[in-house]
Amino acid sequence: MGALGISKEVLGLPQFLVAPEEFVQTGDLIVSGQEARHMAGSRRLRPGDRVRLADGSGRVAVAQIEAIEKAGVRLSVVQDLGARDDLIACTIYLSLIRLERFEFALSKLFEIGVAAVQPIVTTRSLSGGVRPERVLKRLPRWERMALEALKQSRGFRATEVRPPVPLGEAVLQEGFAFKLALLEERRGSGFLQVLEGEQAPFPCCVAIGPEGGFDPSEKEVLLGSGFQGVGLGNRILRSETAAIYAAAAVAEVYLKKGQNP
Repeated sequence: MGALGISKEVLGLPQFLVAPEEFVQTGDLIVSGQEARHMAGSRRLRPGDRVRLADGSGRVAVAQIEAIEKAGVRLSVVQDLGARDDLIACTIYLSLIRLERFEFALSKLFEIGVAAVQPIVTTRSLSGGVRPERVLKRLPRWERMALEALKQSRGFRATEVRPPVPLGEAVLQEGFAFKLALLEERRGSGFLQVLEGEQAPFPCCVAIGPEGGFDPSEKEVLLGSGFQGVGLGNRILRSETAAIYAAAAVAEVYLKKGQNP
């Protein structure tokens, strides 16, 4: 058996997305639109082939293609894999930066499978020309990106991506056992070692600033809200690089501690 107690054969099946209201655990369903075109066109799947179907909320089933019809691809569910939360119990607070770089970071965080991404508005976000009202319009795009990453990575549950909020509002969110903030002056402070040293560090959150880092008043807000300042090594990383590095490190510790379902 492979990961999550699922056979390697099932783990290797291509995955496609189904709307939650169309997902079925038994019986037949028709997949239409872009997913049907991808299934029958790009992937050239044919009747008899098996695929995984995911609705983004954690439900996944194995289905067999019965027919390719004008309305879409008709499938029959042959195995219900149940509902699972396979995300890493970590929320990444990521400062808004230039959109193309921010979205690059998002795509990788979605693939790694952090539980949530909370975009935050900081002083240097605004001075860098980022406009929150414009960014908010991209939320549906980010949600689609999370689903596409789920499809590509063959996961169960899609990462939650939240509307952007100011840093001062984000730090009021509760429910974290451990909170870390990446600070440039803490270079050399072992992020991984700090995380591994905690007995029960999950769920956790990690705050990552924009280029130039958090300003002094924002550092006070973070430290005053229970965040521990740490570094990722001796080099200064771009925000998007730091986010990916941190998420990968958290995922490693999460798996080591045996907390993945």
